[in-house]
Amino acid sequence: MLGALLVIASCKKDFLDRQPLGRFIDDDIPAGSFDSKIFATYALLRAGGFNNHLYLAIHSFRSDEAEKGSSTSDGADQGLMYDEFQYNKTNGGIQEYWTAHFALIIAANAIISDIDSLQATDAPTLINKAEAKFMRAFSYWHLVRTFGQVPKIDFKITAAAQVNKPKASVNEIFALIDADLQEATSMLPITWADPQYNGRLTKGAAMTLQIKAQLWRKNWAGALNAAKGVIALNRYSLVSNYGSQFRLTGENGPESIFEIQAFYTPTQDLGIIYANVQGVRGAGQWDLGWGWNAPTAKLVNEFESGDVRRVETILYSGQVDPLYGENVPAFPTVPRLYWNKKIYTNPADRLANNNRFGRWMNQRILRYADVLLMAAEAANELGGAANTTDALAWLELVRKRARGTSTTILPPVTTTDQAALRTAIQHERFVEFGMEGERFWDLVRWGIDVTVLPASGSPAYLPKHRLLPIPQAEIDKSGGILIQNPDY
Repeated sequence: MLGALLVIASCKKDFLDRQPLGRFIDDDIPAGSFDSKIFATYALLRAGGFNNHLYLAIHSFRSDEAEKGSSTSDGADQGLMYDEFQYNKTNGGIQEYWTAHFALIIAANAIISDIDSLQATDAPTLINKAEAKFMRAFSYWHLVRTFGQVPKIDFKITAAAQVNKPKASVNEIFALIDADLQEATSMLPITWADPQYNGRLTKGAAMTLQIKAQLWRKNWAGALNAAKGVIALNRYSLVSNYGSQFRLTGENGPESIFEIQAFYTPTQDLGIIYANVQGVRGAGQWDLGWGWNAPTAKLVNEFESGDVRRVETILYSGQVDPLYGENVPAFPTVPRLYWNKKIYTNPADRLANNNRFGRWMNQRILRYADVLLMAAEAANELGGAANTTDALAWLELVRKRARGTSTTILPPVTTTDQAALRTAIQHERFVEFGMEGERFWDLVRWGIDVTVLPASGSPAYLPKHRLLPIPQAEIDKSGGILIQNPDY
């Protein structure tokens, strides 16, 4: 609940307390520096509301690429909630998601307010403010897509009653997101020279979130301009081996724009639960996690013949996987036919960490392939010969990487018909970002969720299911100030 967030948001941590990202403590930081408070906001991203099984329920289960997973009986109520769209206002997942995101907003607000009160103009402090602005925009980006109208809290909270506010309009929330990202873009560095800050927010991260926010509202020109800006930074590139970026050794690589950082050793757990909740649910060496967020047959079948992304996205039960040579138990010894391979851990890392659950694995949030495909989409929607040429070129960069050295698979898309190119881009997003939590939001913003999801076996899905109900506990404690979403 929001009142409790004052305590959560007041904690201070090092920048993820993580090697090799730096282990500053307050005494190491110059007087007046806000680094320690900013580092605490990064630590808040490790909260379950940003990466656990119920985060995945909101971002992934509701699409046609994934389902609850695990055994049928495990979390059956969550399957009804997110796979069958029987939304429950008292569901613990929506409460945890709400609380975690407002905790980050409140922490960011305190930093922004304190810096403003000092009228600071030095570059390090303004960068700290820009990081806080990104964090606030990132949280509201999630909240506005998930709940629609939500309270706009853009000030420092000093008393619990201050958070009891009515919902703001979607336009007001997006205006705040736009303003925050504009400032973040203007102040964040393109790169951090010191390697201990590898993984810290950059200009490219803010600009990429700008693209997403513009695409959501079909502002094609704004999205294309932001995408071209990221491309022009010459900071990012596609890794040659698609699957390598999802492994421990590929974290924060040349394609990475923003990741939630994790660190785990047998003596220090600063990890996240993201891989744990999705790992194969089996016994012995195959007890790799909870088994939630399992790929669907529709995702498996969406890949074109020979597309290397299939074997890098899908871990098959009953087969020897070529990555580490492990023989995955067959269904029904394990309860699902398919598993998310993008969180599949190296057996050597499990042994070294004396742990099977992958808490050391970063969560990929923004990557360069998304920039290229969003640029292609915006250019195609704007139309015109030059934009179509650009769209085809950006789409081809992504397909070429998936094609590898083969000349017989994934032929280049050459159509200049806008509708046909739109379909090609939508397909490419489906397979490129399989199991990365993009699909549901793509279906909604394209307006095809109401046809695709029922056709994929979710007949209960209706337009109202685009938005979740606000947690009932928040409605109850507001005393009538916060109003529940329509239809709930």
